[in-house]
Amino acid sequence: MSSHQLITGSVAAAELVPASVAYDNHIVPLRILADTLIVAAESPLTTETQQRLHFILNRNVRGVTRTAEWIAVRLHELNNDQPELDDADVGVTWYWPNWHWCDGDQLNVKCSGWEGSSHWSGCAKFPPDHPDHDMWRWIVSVRPYQRLVDAKEVPSIRRIWNRYVARCR
Repeated sequence: MSSHQLITGSVAAAELVPASVAYDNHIVPLRILADTLIVAAESPLTTETQQRLHFILNRNVRGVTRTAEWIAVRLHELNNDQPELDDADVGVTWYWPNWHWCDGDQLNVKCSGWEGSSHWSGCAKFPPDHPDHDMWRWIVSVRPYQRLVDAKEVPSIRRIWNRYVARCR
């Protein structure tokens, strides 16, 4: 059984949806029933989204709802963009986007983690001249990241952010 089949239930469904379409529409292909592609989405698909997906994928699309976190995790798994774990990496860091505050123009995001057997907590500071300042302002404002964010997710989130910025230009 392939990893695509474990994630989506159907290799064919996974292969029908390019990664860019899945990320842009925040959907995960699940299976094909007759001529209809079943996808998971955070909320019921709008008529406009169904029509757009029908046009792009050249097939009928029906949505089922899943949590934003479930979708984010499956998108990363499906597109193999989770970083590999290194056996030497014993530390872990989490960002808490829901717990953020501004000191003037500086964004502060609560973070915590483990290093060996020691727990630590604090905040990550993103002043306006920090290269990730705008990305973190976006992260704390979008629903899929209103959860604990593992520091190992940041590179893949950065790729999503870069696609978002390119699309908005």
